[in-house]
Amino acid sequence: MKAGAMAMEQRQEVPHGTGARFDLEAGDLIRIESPDGAQGGDFSFPGFDQALTRNKLGWKRFGRPWLVYAAEPGDSLFDVDGDAVFELVACEGEGIADIMYPGCWDEVYPDRRPGCQDLISAALGLERRDLIGMLSFFVGYHADDVAYRGLAPVEIQPGDGLEFRALRPASCAVSACPDREIPGWRPGSLTVTVRGPEA
Repeated sequence: MKAGAMAMEQRQEVPHGTGARFDLEAGDLIRIESPDGAQGGDFSFPGFDQALTRNKLGWKRFGRPWLVYAAEPGDSLFDVDGDAVFELVACEGEGIADIMYPGCWDEVYPDRRPGCQDLISAALGLERRDLIGMLSFFVGYHADDVAYRGLAPVEIQPGDGLEFRALRPASCAVSACPDREIPGWRPGSLTVTVRGPEA
């Protein structure tokens, strides 16, 4: 889907267990929403460096080496060169924008259904090995003084969403996660809306 330079709005449904690509111009906004409070998923773009993003955001918040678990509104997502590619401008609802998990892949499922890594790399036209980082959305987490302890239940409400602004022309992809055992999720769909800065 091409957002284009005109202030247009385009909307696409991403059903459970699928992924879709979106091509944005600088300043375009992409909103990912759960229309029925059921489905979570993942977001990525070519070169997204999850670990570098955690470190840069830790420095931003604490002024020293610190790794953070989630992106918050006002935070950027960085590529392997350390350049900001997307800014998270909104994250609505109980779930967070997790930047710890790598996304699922087909080997973790007994039926070998494609995971979010498979869906997003295919949508972007990349080999899965070239998909470096993922952001998981509408999730909760457990953590203590020692470690990040994994996913926690979360209650998604209809209309919960998150929104990114492209800081330069960029392609990205969204998956509606095929996992059926993440606490608080059930199979559904996502609605993705792309609009220009004036829309």
